[in-house]
Amino acid sequence: MSTEQINTKVKTIRGGRIRDIEDCLIQYISEGKLDCVDVIVVHVGTNNVSDGDSAIIDDYRNLICTVRQSLPRTELVISSILPRPTHYQANCTIYDVNNRLLSLEEQHVEILDNTLDFLYGDQPNLTLFADHVHTNVAGAKVLSHNIISCVNTMLNLSDCTSETQSNFQSVRSTGRRFIPFNTTTQQQNVFRQTYWR
Repeated sequence: MSTEQINTKVKTIRGGRIRDIEDCLIQYISEGKLDCVDVIVVHVGTNNVSDGDSAIIDDYRNLICTVRQSLPRTELVISSILPRPTHYQANCTIYDVNNRLLSLEEQHVEILDNTLDFLYGDQPNLTLFADHVHTNVAGAKVLSHNIISCVNTMLNLSDCTSETQSNFQSVRSTGRRFIPFNTTTQQQNVFRQTYWR
């Protein structure tokens, strides 16, 4: 397959939550709009953050189940939630959700981990955000590059390079984070307290 054969559709649900995306997917599935789709990439913002990490993960599981049951041959990618530049408590939830997303890979879903690309040191990179929630043009370019790289890797496209593959993580890569994957709970709690202030 070459990049000339790719047909991409983008659906934005402003103010949407994970359940809204699932409802949209159910509608598209029932209308047959996704019958020939190779890859679905889901990226949500921070609208669900106030629900807490367990509720967010439950919503992701439901969405994954919907896609897996209805479109078993379609690859599914969940893009990690981006940090909020000025909201410490939200970032604690986002950090927890993004870590728990990795456990969902057992459900035949790939996780696109964007976190490192949106941090400067251990803080959200303010040059990638237009305000305290939304990315600016530079941030949108980083996110879209990560998604394109991920899809290129999944579809084995010929123009996929090792540089673009580095943004696609199907498992946690030590060295891409400020803490190793197998840290103790005590070490994680110390890190969490200073993460994304």
